[in-house]
Amino acid sequence: MIYRALAIGGIAQEILEERETFYVHSIFKKGFNIVNHRQELIFIGTDDNGTFPFGIQIDAQTRDQLLGKVHQQQTIKVSANTIYIDAECQLVWKVKQLASFEAHMSDQVTQLRSCVAKYDFSEYEQGDFNSSYLRRFIYALAHGSSEEVERYYRFIIGRGQGLTPTGDDILTGMLFIHFINPYIRNHNLIILKQLLRETLTTLVSETFLKCAQKGLFSSKISVLQTEPTPDNIDRLIQVGSSSGKDTLYGVFVALTLRSGTYG
Repeated sequence: MIYRALAIGGIAQEILEERETFYVHSIFKKGFNIVNHRQELIFIGTDDNGTFPFGIQIDAQTRDQLLGKVHQQQTIKVSANTIYIDAECQLVWKVKQLASFEAHMSDQVTQLRSCVAKYDFSEYEQGDFNSSYLRRFIYALAHGSSEEVERYYRFIIGRGQGLTPTGDDILTGMLFIHFINPYIRNHNLIILKQLLRETLTTLVSETFLKCAQKGLFSSKISVLQTEPTPDNIDRLIQVGSSSGKDTLYGVFVALTLRSGTYG
């Protein structure tokens, strides 16, 4: 059976153009991840959690059919326009490219701050990522030394449970605000890029962070730069068990702690 993807992210397309062999890395209800020997990850699935620069979007029926065919560590071959799940199942990936995920300077920052400030983030005050700690981190990103910033990065990256640990999701939200309302010294972004060459977190989370340090975010995050509405924020919060809320917390602290409007 030959299936056809609905759309593909730019990063996923670039990776597939190399026509390398992949293997199935992880499987979920909404899709699955494949990885090549360079540890470049591609998500194949529906858009329940949004769309991604490294993703291939498929419909629910195709997802269910493919999930019935894949298993952990399964070898996946790729041709110029097709992903071969097995001898009888193929997915055409040469399809339209998903809209840009790039964050850019936005004139909606005030509205976004106002909307996000209505949510309760008090649950974070008793943990590693309380407002006092994150206020110091944000100050370091803007003014701190390389050594100080690296210490903060090493503390936050990979801290927490799950495929995308809490610290990584918070950092993603903080990076999103930087790209729509800059505050991080360029050198400190370079330090993050260098650290992500190490194995500091899960491969899935590392993939998200590598995109974020380039200014690329999932559709459920990037939409907030143009449409910072309560409905869109609620959709982000629904991502994962806590991933969406953790990301929104990162957005919140980057919008409020740096301006001294919180606490």
